Amino acid sequence: MKLEILQENLNTALTQLHRIIPNKPQLPILSSILIDVSKSNITLSATDLYVGIKTTISGKIIETGKLAIPGKIFYSSINSLNPGKLTLSLKENTLTINSQNNKTTIQCLDATDFPDFPVMNGETHSLSTVSLENIQKMVGFSTSIDPTRPVLTSLLFQFDQDGLLVVGTDGFRLSTLKLPAEKMDSNVQFLVPAKAINEVTKITSTQDVEVVSLKISEELKQLVMEIGSTQLFVRLIEGEYPPFNKIIPTQYLFEAELDGAEFENQLKRAQIFARESSNIIRLKFSKNELLITAVSSSYGKHEGKMNIEVNDGEEGEIAFNSKYLLDFMSTLKPEKIKFLMNESLTPAMMRPDNQENYQYVVMPFRVNE
Repeated sequence: MKLEILQENLNTALTQLHRIIPNKPQLPILSSILIDVSKSNITLSATDLYVGIKTTISGKIIETGKLAIPGKIFYSSINSLNPGKLTLSLKENTLTINSQNNKTTIQCLDATDFPDFPVMNGETHSLSTVSLENIQKMVGFSTSIDPTRPVLTSLLFQFDQDGLLVVGTDGFRLSTLKLPAEKMDSNVQFLVPAKAINEVTKITSTQDVEVVSLKISEELKQLVMEIGSTQLFVRLIEGEYPPFNKIIPTQYLFEAELDGAEFENQLKRAQIFARESSNIIRLKFSKNELLITAVSSSYGKHEGKMNIEVNDGEEGEIAFNSKYLLDFMSTLKPEKIKFLMNESLTPAMMRPDNQENYQYVVMPFRVNE
């Protein structure tokens, strides 16, 4: 195998691929990147068996061939070089990288051990890159990072006649986002690892594309997303998703409008004193005023007040883990917030004003007087 390629093109591809390589791979071959040079294409691939990326880049093909190269060292080596032409050549399982003033040799693995990507045959849908970015920003942060509960590390995609509903939850809070999408005659739903959506948005940010194609294979339990010259393969999560519709209240007794920046600042001040008490803060709503309280057994007590506009109801009091509120505020940065609640021990909801297609529902905490 021998080819000539620009460092900047190769480095862009490896920047996408190296994030997929696991730190502690199940199999040694999963620590590698596969380079497949045919007569017409240069294709690079990486996978951790759950998420995989395959991308095609341009270059001058001199000799065809295939190799699996340790991914981390290959990425670091290419990333350290200056932009310009590189020559890559394989001889006796050793890859030689030549640039203007540098020569690097890297021992390769057996390419035949690299796992095959699935051949996908299934329904195809399309989503705008803007929709995917909104999913990542508005729903992705609500998922769990606990690998022992894979269903909660995933996002529920639910296509129906009204479009697409995306849901994320970690068991303590949940987000739902309704998006326009290709309408389906029947309901189609699947669980996508949140990690995969994070990766696809990183890829779309580097490519001039407006639409991403999604192909789902129920038989293989696989999803492939096509972003320009890149394909992202995802193993769908299997399991029963929590009955989120039963958690979301159908109506609320109290509704107020808050200034976003002021509310975030008040939460940050209160959290300083809430760290010793599991980050618990209290919100007490009264006519046109919100009192935010946090207590530290070691340092004292913080109280902050802010003006609000009450649209429905008279008053309410509720306690939360401040992290769940700050995650929402720091991620979405809403200018104005609608805050809705019922009783102190039932879920409350926040959403940016004028975004009726979005809900962020948080479970409250019981606080002993």
